[in-house]
Amino acid sequence: MILDSSVAVEVALGTETGRRAIPQLADELYVPELFFAEIHSVLNKLKTRKLIDSQAAHAARKALNTLGLCPLPVHHLEDELWKLSQGMSAYDAHYVVLAKASKMPLATCDRRLTNANVSGVKFLVV
Repeated sequence: MILDSSVAVEVALGTETGRRAIPQLADELYVPELFFAEIHSVLNKLKTRKLIDSQAAHAARKALNTLGLCPLPVHHLEDELWKLSQGMSAYDAHYVVLAKASKMPLATCDRRLTNANVSGVKFLVV
């Protein structure tokens, strides 16, 4: 299963959505290589907006380490990334392209992303 950062942040912060997502997730979770930079950016933004404190951000980063995430490269899928990023963010395109190429479902909290209607991609909305 490909894990979108939206789900990962919810799980890492221990939110109700995150707790609800855990039993739905596969034992093996894969992410694009940019995942970790995106997660740090999201946690930093939440901290800057004072929605979480430094301690919560640190705990969230530690919680992610317990998920056993397996990062996968997508640079060899550059043409498909470019095509998809014309209709969605480049970040979202990384997850979608990885799901499509690996034939694994994409777990996300982003309902907008599921409306992308990309053939060959199955979404798990949590």
